[in-house]
Amino acid sequence: MDFIDIYAALDGNERAEYQRDYPNEAKTMSRFAERFREEGMQQGIQQGKHQGRALVLERRLCLKFGALPDEVQRRIGQASEQTLLEWSERVLTASRFDEVLH
Repeated sequence: MDFIDIYAALDGNERAEYQRDYPNEAKTMSRFAERFREEGMQQGIQQGKHQGRALVLERRLCLKFGALPDEVQRRIGQASEQTLLEWSERVLTASRFDEVLH
């Protein structure tokens, strides 16, 4: 019913009437809202992981090479999960930025 409550702005009587008259629709819309909420949470978790990996890489690069050029920061922000992991490994043995980000 969250979906209906948000978009239809039903009062208590209207809500009870809707649930009585349209029990299947009410269940379907509730499942939709739950699925939508779950997908949003999963997306947020993935974004958080990506940001965390990027932050760790930036910190490692700063500690090893000093201040990061804007271009390096941009590339890190746009990199895929796999690329961030590869770069994080390369920073351990690299002697220059370009050895990490190639």
